[in-house]
Amino acid sequence: MPRGTFVLADIGGYTSFLTDVGIEHAKEITAHLLNGLFEVDPDAWKLGDVEGDCLFVYSDTDHAPEEVFSYLRRLYECFRESLEEVVSGSTCRCGACDRSGDLTLKFVVHAGDFDVEKIAGQRQLIGADVVVAHRLLKNGVPCREYALLTAPLADVAQASGLTVHAGSDDCEGIGTVDYAYLDLETVRETYYERREVFLSEADADVTATVEIDAPPDFVWKRVCDLDRAPEFFPTLIQAETLSGKVEEAGSVHTCLHGNLGRMIHYRVAYDEERRRATDRLSHVPIIDRMIQTMEAEASGGGTRFSFYYALAPEVVLPDEATRAAALQTVQEHANGDAQGVKALCEAEYRAR
Repeated sequence: MPRGTFVLADIGGYTSFLTDVGIEHAKEITAHLLNGLFEVDPDAWKLGDVEGDCLFVYSDTDHAPEEVFSYLRRLYECFRESLEEVVSGSTCRCGACDRSGDLTLKFVVHAGDFDVEKIAGQRQLIGADVVVAHRLLKNGVPCREYALLTAPLADVAQASGLTVHAGSDDCEGIGTVDYAYLDLETVRETYYERREVFLSEADADVTATVEIDAPPDFVWKRVCDLDRAPEFFPTLIQAETLSGKVEEAGSVHTCLHGNLGRMIHYRVAYDEERRRATDRLSHVPIIDRMIQTMEAEASGGGTRFSFYYALAPEVVLPDEATRAAALQTVQEHANGDAQGVKALCEAEYRAR
């Protein structure tokens, strides 16, 4: 009997995500995510099966512990990148698209013997250890995103560099299975830190800056309150959070503007200490994708508040005239927003 390492990559939040209203889009999104995961390293890791919201891959080649964890990390990062593509690329408001940003990824990793048989013409892995891996998809790990590694893969847990926790579960027909698990929150944070970017005036294609007679913390608290955003952004009709919190990277919200339509904001970075945040904007008229940083700096006794915009690296416009016209529209929009922030913050601060 050959021996292999089994990896089950399970998408969390799938049940609530798969609503009747958005079932067609749910299928498309799940297929996009799972296909992306399989393409991470198809030469080394073979397809065992696709089981709804779970990708089952295996390798019958020996891998160093560091290589196995590196593969898990690459799978996780691919999932995050694919999720960003999904949430920033659609203005659809069906149940599936609204909740796609809340999806998570969990791993169960086990090693043992297996065999292969054909069922209805499909190649299937069988064996007691394959059953163990699947049984462990239902477990007591108390983390939102995690990697569960059974005893044969304890060295992988140690090689991860993450805090290793011990756990065990009783699996039907098998008995008690001991394992180690890793909370992937640190992996997620590292992923976002590597992608963190804050524009400055030197980087920007468009800059809008105002001096506000109010303290920076006062200003920052208001511009980060999406519920009140239509009060100070002149063309904004509605702002709505789709997933996460505005103060965390990976959160998503939409903004519906009377003159620009609906845009998607995917939060790339958030810096509470320096009062700045960067969003990746989608569905910007003509341009499609831009990077936006807003920042509130102390200036004398008040605040220097700025919007910085830059074309996303992948954007290619047909000619310079189109680029100039599109950026002029963004400039006018940014100027109006900055003046709106100034007017509201100064009025409220004076009233206090």
